[in-house]
Amino acid sequence: MTHLSIIGAGKIGGEVAYLSAVLGIADKITITDCNSSLLHAQKLDIIHTGLDLDITTDLSDLKNSDIIVFTAGLPRNPTVKTRADLLNSNIPVADEFCSNINGFKGIVINVTNPVDALNYYICKKAGLNRRRCIGFGGLVDLARFENFLNIRGFDSKGSFVMGEHGEHQVPVFSDLLEKTDSEIREEILSDMKNASMPVIKGKGGTVFGPAFNIIRLVSAIKEDKKEILPCSCILEGEYGLFNLSIGVPARIGKEGVEEIIEKQLDDWELDKLKEASVHLKNLCRRAEDAGGK
Repeated sequence: MTHLSIIGAGKIGGEVAYLSAVLGIADKITITDCNSSLLHAQKLDIIHTGLDLDITTDLSDLKNSDIIVFTAGLPRNPTVKTRADLLNSNIPVADEFCSNINGFKGIVINVTNPVDALNYYICKKAGLNRRRCIGFGGLVDLARFENFLNIRGFDSKGSFVMGEHGEHQVPVFSDLLEKTDSEIREEILSDMKNASMPVIKGKGGTVFGPAFNIIRLVSAIKEDKKEILPCSCILEGEYGLFNLSIGVPARIGKEGVEEIIEKQLDDWELDKLKEASVHLKNLCRRAEDAGGK
């Protein structure tokens, strides 16, 4: 039996709850939100599918969950230039979440931006094992990377994304079948940085891409798939990095992050990863300072 909890019943959280119900990902779903009318509506809407499902909005159920997907907080909108700009707004939301999961033994998937810094912050604030805190974003970045490769005529086999879920993401080109020069790489990287904004401007926020890939991540945990997926993980020496959460290849199974894979990167990728790590170390420190730690 799998108990999935979703914190934040808005666009992405609501879609994740719906997909979890329809696809049979969870036997029990707990959804919570500070907007009680929205929360009640989302719960009723899922009940009205007619699916045989145990669904609750009881906050006390969080501690008993196997997996918690944290999507609460202020989302990105056309006036928010980068995901990192949401840090100060979403730290108090993360604090409230942490206060409700004392003693939690399951796995947390953080979706709230800035994903990497908040994944690090939640892990430290709640006293969780680093292997059980996963920052989400790399999977949707990878889907966008594959799309930009394909529309340029490249075979996307071997593609991967590391670094920040944001301005300092690192597309990995070196495992592709075809060589790519730095000009093409920078062009695709620029496209990736701006990929979400047309969706945000057109419909108010990204939904389908993130929700589908969150379900993919939840399924990898539930089914113990041992899949290597791009996830933001807290590093303790891997890639020579400490005291930050950053996107890396991670083997995901029932215990969460079961292994961090250290890929061989070329010079361009190593430079970009270094830039990302410097940025994210600073952002993680800012998160701790903002949280009063």
